[in-house]
Amino acid sequence: MTLKTRNNFIKVFLGVSLASVLLCLLTFIAALITHRIITPPNFRIPVILNHIPFTQQSFIALMISFLVIILYVPVCFFLLLKFFENTQTTEIIFFTGFLIACLAETARFITICFGLWQSFSNMLIFAGNIVFFGRTLAPLSFLCAALLSDTAQRQDIERNYIIMLMVSIVFAVVIPMNTARIASTGLVTEGFIILINILRFLLLVTAVVSFYITGIKKNSIEYKHLSSSSCLLLISYSILVSSDNYLFLALGTAGLITGTYRYLSSVHKLYMWS
Repeated sequence: MTLKTRNNFIKVFLGVSLASVLLCLLTFIAALITHRIITPPNFRIPVILNHIPFTQQSFIALMISFLVIILYVPVCFFLLLKFFENTQTTEIIFFTGFLIACLAETARFITICFGLWQSFSNMLIFAGNIVFFGRTLAPLSFLCAALLSDTAQRQDIERNYIIMLMVSIVFAVVIPMNTARIASTGLVTEGFIILINILRFLLLVTAVVSFYITGIKKNSIEYKHLSSSSCLLLISYSILVSSDNYLFLALGTAGLITGTYRYLSSVHKLYMWS
């Protein structure tokens, strides 16, 4: 993938993310006018969250978490264009996959705004598939960045990127949605939820360990920083997309901003000295 192609790709998704912000704003206004916004049910895991200070369910905290995620994506695409426009970095290309994963959360936002979670419609299932696609793509993006960033793999980056997207799509289509159980974040839950969460955790651990092993092999402190910052990013992302309370909102937002700064700074230093 040439620099021009990559930058054009980022510009396209910058435009898509800005359009998504506008769509969410219009959707929210329309839902307010038609009184179709309905607070999701109080289905929370673990239930003990209902009894801990600052973790009680809050619809306002949930909506603010959407605002953070929705604005985070175009800001990051802008930063990629500003600071990496002339830098050929595989890690940045796969980082765009993480941003696409964040963008997928807009499907859950629309589900809440129009009260779709109360139905058993195909639209609810489709929205669940989109969110599941994103939550599979997020850890997979960092795993691919960790495993497929050496020089030998750079000639096949388009192929690897497409494979990464297709794997996420296949998982999203194959895994059934449990429309009878809606989470407090307005998300239709997946079937085999325990198995899916274990898989996501293994992807996270593999990505983090792979970055760290690369750092040891290359004697590179930057790769070790990529290991810790990718871990922080994925954990913060998981907390933020599960934010139905102010504590999770604060932790997820702070971790996402800090992790993004450390990750992008490490990539910049890595290629600046190359």
